Amino acid sequence: MSVSDITPLRVVQWTTGIVGKSALRAILDDPRLELVGVFAHSPSKVGLDAGEIAGRAATGVLATDDANALLALAPDCIVYMPQWPDIAILERLLEAGTNVVTTARLLTGAHYPNGAGARLASAAERGGASLHGTGMNPMFVPTVALAATAMCRRVHRIEIIESVDCAMYGAAGTWEAYGFGTPLEPERLKAELWAAEPDYREVLEVMAAAVGVRLDGLDLQADYATATEDRDLGFMQIAKGTVSALDARWIGSVAGEPFVELRTTWKLGGIYGFTDTPDWPLFYGYKINIDGDPKVRLKLTFMPEDLDDIDIGVTTGPPP
Repeated sequence: MSVSDITPLRVVQWTTGIVGKSALRAILDDPRLELVGVFAHSPSKVGLDAGEIAGRAATGVLATDDANALLALAPDCIVYMPQWPDIAILERLLEAGTNVVTTARLLTGAHYPNGAGARLASAAERGGASLHGTGMNPMFVPTVALAATAMCRRVHRIEIIESVDCAMYGAAGTWEAYGFGTPLEPERLKAELWAAEPDYREVLEVMAAAVGVRLDGLDLQADYATATEDRDLGFMQIAKGTVSALDARWIGSVAGEPFVELRTTWKLGGIYGFTDTPDWPLFYGYKINIDGDPKVRLKLTFMPEDLDDIDIGVTTGPPP
């Protein structure tokens, strides 16, 4: 059977920011998919052709902020990509019988407030639909780590490290939510990060369960560095002495001993020559360390084909 013999899946792209726009291009370029609708969060995009938003030829599909109109299209799938999830909206999409894939920091919903996980599961059951949380990290890379454990007779500990400068990901709201550009107040910053990223705790539990382990402790350890000079990144400004780098360790433990750890070392501006205090080294990629029988060590790096015209959302957008 050739691709031409397959009936394309009818897809709605929900939001078209950095990641959503990359996903929109991937949908338009894939003959297995048919774009039937686009949800626009920004009023300035309502009424625009999807092709114009994506930098492609005109499609005849116009962006809208009318959720009812999009659900009336009865799509096979909605690619849901706001910066953070709205649980009530997801319940509505699932209950309508629409499958959802999302990069909006959500895996099971277990650590979101107000019983979000149970609500989403119930909505999916009522609608006969599915919810799949994905993206680059903490979704795709932990999946690679779990695949690597298949060669181990025993697994004692799994560690994933992300070490990157994120200045090319120009989403000020994301970085401000993590405390970038704000005063160095460690306890406040840690509490805000804990609240902003429930998905890391969800991934810790899912990874442990996948290898037959039940965690009994979840913890976050975080260190911050500050800017040694004022910096203008174009999409946001970071003043001297405010937070400009983050080193976070999300740890799932058993009987007080770490079993799975997700570590993110992020900077904003090092690639442009700005420095931090302290100035942590980066290796620009991911390392996966599995302590087991045998031990496994992996390093994942990626380099865009065109550094002058980079699509920074491509590593997060296409995995769905």
